[in-house]
Amino acid sequence: MNYNWNVYKIFKNGKRAKAPVVQFKATEEDYIDYFEKEIKQTLGNNIQDCLFKFIRSDMSQERQSEQEDKVEEKYLKDRNRVLSRLFTKSGTHSQKPISTALIFYKESDWKWQWAAVESGTSRYIQGLSPKFNTTKEADEWLEKMISLNQ
Repeated sequence: MNYNWNVYKIFKNGKRAKAPVVQFKATEEDYIDYFEKEIKQTLGNNIQDCLFKFIRSDMSQERQSEQEDKVEEKYLKDRNRVLSRLFTKSGTHSQKPISTALIFYKESDWKWQWAAVESGTSRYIQGLSPKFNTTKEADEWLEKMISLNQ
């Protein structure tokens, strides 16, 4: 059975191009041979020496870095949602813009703590979590809080 194949250039840093260089039709068994013999010569001389990635056009075309970005974006949204709820519940108010951060400050007794800080200056406003000896413990606490608030 013939499939449409998208051919993507792989850059020197190992990342894949967003858009395919070319698309062609071939079987699952001989698509690489077909590309090498029929398609590659039609490409410009500067691109013929590149590495390529082949993906069937009916499969997901999303790049690995885009998938990782989505996971990171979801985590940041969940983190900000949980920490902002904790700050709101505390009843503390500030006239200045607030951010949340994992800090290691004098105010946290030189332990790791999720805290509300002033945006821009990172001045400590209020602790939002218990104090931890390691960042790993702080991250585990936050992940637990995220899962409880889903």
